[in-house]
Amino acid sequence: MRKAVRLILASAALGLGLGLAACQQNTPMASDTSSAAPSDQQREAQMAADQLASLGGPADAATRAAYEGEFQASGAVEDGGDEGAWELRLLNDYAQFTRPGLGDDGGPTSERDFHAHGMRVVAGEVTITISQAPCTTGSGLQLGYTAQVLFEGVNYQGCARKGIVEGERPTWASALPDLIGAIDACLTHVSAKPGRVTFAGAVDEGQVDVRIREADGSRRECFAAAAGATVASYEPVSDVDRRTGEGDPEFQRGGAAPAAQRCRTVEQAGAYGWLIRRSC
Repeated sequence: MRKAVRLILASAALGLGLGLAACQQNTPMASDTSSAAPSDQQREAQMAADQLASLGGPADAATRAAYEGEFQASGAVEDGGDEGAWELRLLNDYAQFTRPGLGDDGGPTSERDFHAHGMRVVAGEVTITISQAPCTTGSGLQLGYTAQVLFEGVNYQGCARKGIVEGERPTWASALPDLIGAIDACLTHVSAKPGRVTFAGAVDEGQVDVRIREADGSRRECFAAAAGATVASYEPVSDVDRRTGEGDPEFQRGGAAPAAQRCRTVEQAGAYGWLIRRSC
């Protein structure tokens, strides 16, 4: 009887040991978490730290003077894009960062942080770095400053100048050459021709979102590969569903110039077609 009890206790102990071993095997090791990919916030914080380090030590009086006053900057949303796809206006106490189709960001600015090789200022969730270095725009214009705008984990780079020059603001059509492949693919699905593109913009995974107003007034949203090889969808879109800046301008592909309309101006968009802009 005592021998049987000892066997039962031994079996129970063995089962408990196996259970503990299984739990230990399923528990992630501390080293597993250390290899996790950094979050967007961590990546943005690291980029901000790297930018700050590149600005060097404190600025002297002459250097500070080079970074005082208002600035205007612009650049491409992605490398290789057309100039003007984003714009920054940095005033003495306010900054406005504009991306066509995505609205404006920025806000009241912090005190400017002057350094030997540049200046940094924060406006809301936007971090702006200006450096005095020659910069050539996509149209060949030479400017005296470079600009970096860090927002939502993306580092936008472009050229800057001192002072604000009023003029045409960037629109979705500023990047038309990079969007034309997807636009052409989507236009093949138009039933009531000619269709006019009211908005186009890059989205994730090499796709472009193209919105089209057909000749009968119906609106469609099309998702196509950036190179125009495939069209994922071409569906109706509600009249109340509109993106910031949609419809100004509209784009009509090739052919003769569209007929003039009240409060609309028509201009040629290179060899691509025609831009129809609001004028009143």
